[in-house]
Amino acid sequence: MIRINHKPKNDDDFMSIEITPLVDVVFLLLIFFLLTTSYANPSIDLALPEAETSWINDHTDPYIIAIAQDGSFTINQEPSVLSDIEGIPPGSDILLLEDNAGPYGVFVGVLDALRKNGHTSISIVTDEKTD
Repeated sequence: MIRINHKPKNDDDFMSIEITPLVDVVFLLLIFFLLTTSYANPSIDLALPEAETSWINDHTDPYIIAIAQDGSFTINQEPSVLSDIEGIPPGSDILLLEDNAGPYGVFVGVLDALRKNGHTSISIVTDEKTD
């Protein structure tokens, strides 16, 4: 008769799985997903106006100017003032977003400052109109 011993004779015969590298990989994946999701959303929550003629154009490394409902605005998610528009290099692609209930005067002031500094490639971003 054959006898099978299921218990290890000493600690050297006992096999185990190291989970330390697995924990490291899971931790790195968690950090990766937290960082990528934080950059995907704009810093200002805007309700963009709707337009039937809205379309998406390809832009190369655009400057994004977002005007909030209270009249404050950001350039590339950094709080800004009108004088900061002078720091945008002429010839850059600019995406201009304004909240649907935002003040029209701030919008016109930002647009005017962009034109005074020689910017000609300005796109006003809207949502596609839904029926």
